This record gives sequence, structure tokens and C-alpha cells, in this order.
Amino acid sequence: MGEVVSRERAYEWSINRIAEAIGRDRRTVAKVIREAAVSPCGTRHGNPVYRLADVVEAMTARQSENTGAADVGDFQPQDRKAWFQSENERVKLERELRNLVPVEEAQREMSILAKAMASGLDSLADMLERDAGLPPEAIEQVERITDALREQMYRAIVADEDEGAARA
Repeated sequence: MGEVVSRERAYEWSINRIAEAIGRDRRTVAKVIREAAVSPCGTRHGNPVYRLADVVEAMTARQSENTGAADVGDFQPQDRKAWFQSENERVKLERELRNLVPVEEAQREMSILAKAMASGLDSLADMLERDAGLPPEAIEQVERITDALREQMYRAIVADEDEGAARA
């Protein structure tokens, strides 16, 4: 039959119980407890018990250490070589999957898009005059607006190029 414990001691668990609850091997949990120097908060049936919150904190800290960004400079030479080879393979795969696009291709596509936009803006006033029968004053207003839009696009492109040059 189960043992009735007070509310204060309800989350004081043995290594086996913690391991079972989180789905880890008990040796892994014991190692984390040992490495993090988590002190037992008591004993139950002759076995040490630990505050669940302390163990979870130690597990979380260990996991965040393991998933942190690796400093390649700290690697051993053979590990560094393996890391760079794996990164090269990852980049090749990204290129094949078209998740990475060469800069020249992206610039070419953006150039085509910008030219199409500029051409459309150039012919907008003529189309409105011919097809919609707008009066000359309205056409002049459309031309001023399209000129301002073209200038705005130009400034955005130039500013982006300046930022890119500054980063390089």
C-alpha cells in the first residue's frame, strides 16, 4: 500500500521516481544530480530523496549548456575539421533544396522585379489617359506620384547597397 506523505514532502522524490517521471535512465539522473551537487533533502526507506524543483533546475541548466552555440575555436583539431565538413555538407544540401540562393541570382531576380515595376509606373499615366480618359491635371498628378514612388524605390535600393557595403 502507498505511503501518505505531507504536502511539503510530496515533491521529494528518489532518483528512480524522478527518472521514471521524466523518461530518463536513472544513471543519467544520478549523474546530473552528482555533477550539479544537488543535496538530498532527506531520506525515505533508507534512500536519499531530492527536491524535484532542484533536480529539474539542474537538468534544465545542463540541457541549456549542451544546446548552446559551440565555439569552434575550442574544438580539438579533428573535431573542428568534422564540424566544418558537416557545415559544408549542410550548405550544399540547403543549396540543393533551394533554401539558399546565390547572391547574384537574388540580385538578378530583384533587378527584373524593379524593372517591371518601373516600366509599369512609366506607362501608368498613359494608360489612365487613354483608357480612363482622365483630364490632363489628373495625369500630371499621377506622374508626380509615380515619379515620387520611383525615387523612393531608388533611395531604398541605394540605402540597402550602402548598408551592405558597410557590413562587408
